[in-house]
Amino acid sequence: MASHCHALPTNMDSALDAIQFFADSANSVHVFEALTAGSTTSRDLTEQTGASRSTVARILDKGESRGWITSEGSQYELTEEGEIMTAEFRTYLQTVEGIQHLGDAIEWLPAPVHSLDYRHFRTADLITPKTPTPSRPYDHVAEKIRSTDEVRSLVEVTLPRYVTLIHDQVNERQLDTELVIDADWIETLPAESEQLPLLRARAERDSIWTCDGGVPLNMHLFDDSVAIWLGEDRDEERVVRGLLVVEVPAVLSWAEGLYEDYRNEGELLDPATVSAR
Repeated sequence: MASHCHALPTNMDSALDAIQFFADSANSVHVFEALTAGSTTSRDLTEQTGASRSTVARILDKGESRGWITSEGSQYELTEEGEIMTAEFRTYLQTVEGIQHLGDAIEWLPAPVHSLDYRHFRTADLITPKTPTPSRPYDHVAEKIRSTDEVRSLVEVTLPRYVTLIHDQVNERQLDTELVIDADWIETLPAESEQLPLLRARAERDSIWTCDGGVPLNMHLFDDSVAIWLGEDRDEERVVRGLLVVEVPAVLSWAEGLYEDYRNEGELLDPATVSAR
């Protein structure tokens, strides 16, 4: 009986070969990136990339054979296909860099964050509660509250430390602050909670909204960054694993949109409701 070999489709073979051309060495990427600036010579490419003349010549020859590079005399430039391939590979490379930068933390990202392009996390700060300073994530948020002009929080719970700090900062320097929070959490605060009068003061300024149905993450939006809490469920408890701090405009825009969605769907907290506890 004849055996059947399950070979990869020809178009997949071709695509993998194209990826391998870029992935074969950093020199290939550097040469193509240099060419995105416009027409140039082999000599200039050698100086710009630091690769040897023979390496640059080999990359240019292979690029021409694929139709990604065209030449006239001593000048080389990318074709339209070459420009697209370079841009797409750059995005792919940055995505891999972002995933590698996150490392184990990718398992701790709140579900909504996975809708973002991972390449935006290449330069993110991962602040974890490790010894000798397990309070580092909490300290970072506290310091941002002290130094920022505006803080907007979308959270499942409130921490007494931040509620008190925000209250003090609002009174001392008129910090602009808003809070969108899970309605169930407000309901669980005991009558003797020290947070209640401070939250009531904020509710009187129409700056707290409550959401029915839960909040999917805990994050704080500052003037120039967003801080997202990382965690995992263990033994029916939520364990804080750290803080992801991002300053990339695309992530800030996403965070602002998510915050506004929940604020618009929420209801302003009635100060009388808090006072009745």
